[in-house]
Parts: sequence; C-alpha cells; structure tokens
Amino acid sequence: MKGKTWMHAVATAVVVTLGTTPVAAPLAAQECNINDKSPFQLASARQYVSMAANSRKDDEIPRHLANSIRVLTDAPDKIKNEPGRQFLLLRTYRQYLEKNEGVYEMKRGDMGFTTNKEGTHNLLLAVDSAASAVERLMPECAAEVRPFRTRFFSDILNKAINAMSADQDDSASYYAHMSMLVAGKDPRPWNVLSSVYQKRGQMDSATIAMERVIEYSGTDTLYTRVKQQSRYNLAVLTLQQAEAGEGSAKETKITKARGLLEAFLKETPGDANASQALGRALRLSGDTAAVANMFGDMVKDPAKFTADQLFEAGSNAAAAGRSQDAINLFEAGFTKNPNHRFALYNYSTTLFDLKDTQRMGPAITRLMTLDPNFERGWRLMAGYWQRLAQAESDAAKKKVYNDSVLFYLDKQQKTTPKIEITMASKAGAAFQVGGSVTNDGQATGSWTMKLELLDETGAVVATKDVAIGPVEAGSGTTFSVKVDAPKAVAFRYAPLK
Repeated sequence: MKGKTWMHAVATAVVVTLGTTPVAAPLAAQECNINDKSPFQLASARQYVSMAANSRKDDEIPRHLANSIRVLTDAPDKIKNEPGRQFLLLRTYRQYLEKNEGVYEMKRGDMGFTTNKEGTHNLLLAVDSAASAVERLMPECAAEVRPFRTRFFSDILNKAINAMSADQDDSASYYAHMSMLVAGKDPRPWNVLSSVYQKRGQMDSATIAMERVIEYSGTDTLYTRVKQQSRYNLAVLTLQQAEAGEGSAKETKITKARGLLEAFLKETPGDANASQALGRALRLSGDTAAVANMFGDMVKDPAKFTADQLFEAGSNAAAAGRSQDAINLFEAGFTKNPNHRFALYNYSTTLFDLKDTQRMGPAITRLMTLDPNFERGWRLMAGYWQRLAQAESDAAKKKVYNDSVLFYLDKQQKTTPKIEITMASKAGAAFQVGGSVTNDGQATGSWTMKLELLDETGAVVATKDVAIGPVEAGSGTTFSVKVDAPKAVAFRYAPLK
C-alpha cells in the first residue's frame, strides 16, 4: 500500500525534561558507609574539599581543590582506601564543575595534577569514572553517588532537549553526546539522538539509537515511556525496511518488528497504533489467522478507532483475503474521513475483485477527483467499465461500456505529468504531501500544483501552490510540501496538464 498510514504514526522520540530524581533505597539494603577520613591523605583531602566549599574568596577555591587533587593522585597506590579516595575525587570534580559552569575540560596542571600538566582533563568523564569506581567497590553506595551524576547529566541533557525542540539538531547531538560522558548507560541521550537522526534521514543511526534506548532502559519504570516509544518507532522503521527487502533478510526484519510490537503490547495492552502495526507485520509474515484475530475487534466496534487505523486494518484484511471485512473497515473509516486517497484506492481495488460495480463507481470517481494525475487510477477506472461490460447482456450498452474501457486506458497512457503520491499525513499541526513526478511528454515541462487541504467534512481548510519542475522529457523529480492546517486530514489538486 503506497503511502502507508502506519508509517505516519512514527513519532518524534519522546523526551522527558529532567530534574533530580529521588532514589528510594531497596528494602533491607546494606547501609552505605564510605570512610573518607583515613588514612591521613584522605583526611587532608577532605579538609581541602571542605575549605573550598566554605570559602568566600574566589581565589582560594581553586587552590584548595588543586591541593585535594594533588593529595589524592600523587601516590594513589599508597592510599589503602580506594572507595574513600574515589569518593573524595568525586566531590572535588563536582566543585570544579559547579565553580566553572559550562566548562567541562580543564588543564591538568591547573587542577593540581603533577603529571602531564599540559594535558586536558574531562571533568564529566572524571565524575563518571569516580562514581563508577565507588559503585563497583561499594554497590550499596549507588544511591549515594547517583546525585553526583544527575546534577550535571540533567543540566546537559536538558540543553539537548531544548536544542532539539528549537530544531537545532547539531547542538542537540552535541549535548546528548556530552551527557553520555557522565551517564553512559542512561537511555535518554540515545532517545534524543534517535529523534535527531530521524529528522536527518539517517535511519541506520536512528535504528542503533533506538536499540540502545531499549537496552539501557531495562526494567526501570523511570524509562518505560521512552522505551515503549522506541520499541514502536523501531518496529515501524523495521517494517518499512522489510517491505523494501527480499528473501531471508526480509523475513528477519518482519520477525524483529513482530517481536518488538508484541513486547510493546505486553506492557501496553490494547494500544491502537501498535495493534495496527502488528497487524501489518502479521500480514507480511503470512500469518493470516493472526491477522484476522487482530482486526476482529475493529470490525465489531469501529467507533473506538481512528480513520487511519481502520484504513490500515482494511488493507491488511484485503491482503489476507478477507474482502468483506476489508470493505466494512474501509467504509467505517470513510465516516471519519471520506477523502483518504490511499484508502479510496485500496477500497476500489477490493470492490473490483468482488465485482461490486455499484459501490466501485462512486469510489473510483471520488479518487480521481482528488488525484487526477494518478495514472494507475485511470487504469482502475477502465477496470470499473470493464466489469460493467462483462455483466451486461444488452449489446448497445455493452458497446458503450467497452468504448469507455478504451477511453480510460488511453487516458492512462496520455497522462502527463504522472503523479505518484507517496506521502499524505498529519505532522503535528501541519499536513504534508509528497511524491514523485514523471514527465512522459516530448519536451521539458514545469507545472504548478494547486493543492487544497480538506477537513473531515471535505471542506477546504488551506491551499498551496506547489512549483514542480522544470523536468526534462523522459525524466522525473520529487516534491514535498508541508502546510500549517490543524484540521486537515486529506488533500486534492486540480489536474496538471
């Protein structure tokens, strides 16, 4: 099905503005008791850290912090208390970051290191390294050190989220990657990146990012929303790739998408969009019995579902050979959106197969009113007249019908330019239309598409002139347009000649 309705549900990755998340200690947890007072090196470093925290003189703070670093790193092998040493390093790094807001790298010599003084030290990596060491050595202290990560992770990730919201993709990517330095296994930076990659059309990278979100979310309920959105988006993208694939690679992607959607529905039972996508995966896999079970509820109670969901289910039912269910689903969808171009085409095709000319005539006529340069639509119109001729016994009427078949086949051949709409969907408060244009004429051509956007009643709610070309004879091009029209659900355009 061209312009698949299920693809339109691919959402921009869900992002959650962060604050400091309180962490509840598990029941009967072992008490965290970090010794940061002995041996004497730690006692000295602890005093320097405290003096830096309490000092009111800006020039004294760097000196105290540098002394702490020097004491803790000059001869670390002589300090027989690694958890305490790492914890004090963590406190020291935190103060450097808080004092120099927005500065994430410093010269090692300025920080108090006595080796490689001219080198740079990444403070975010340093926080992550020290926190990880404490967590490894004293797992019961994970809650104690988590705020050290969260303090800086949240600030940086929120910068990534804000940049993404402002369509500043480079900045969003920069801050998302930076936030990973201090919390490399948190799924939320990957969630931001998946959105950035999708906007850029980098689908391989988007796939990897969504897989990371799912992996790093685990069973933590804090991440349920982003995990579920990534499961759904990844499943839809995988289905798109499966449709373009062949052989074993295609089957592998179908199986992957089906697994993702089944996992999604296990955690969020009854979700209409995921059920719709799963129906498509089941149809592609050839599991027609499962398809029938999927759209059974829609047939029984279509009022609970959107027009797009009903149209997708109708297409799945038709492909599964359940033509009457398909007709019922399409017609239920038309009560909510009577001008859906893709649904009208699939509905008309199904009626052609059923030889139901009474309903096919109005459907194909409406389709070609919406999309008059759709050359395969004119072929289907010829098919409608062919069905009438096949059923007619009156010789005079039969001739008229057969003449109409020839007329519309000729119209198909002479359609120039040929328009193939591949995308027509809502995008937030906008409606987007896109497709390909083929010039089968004898000369270079340019056209203006007089596009009208329609609401669910068929009323025009927005218009747009779309310039196409110049397109050389025998070649083609593509077009894409997005128009602010919150109430738009369909489109039509005047014939291009």
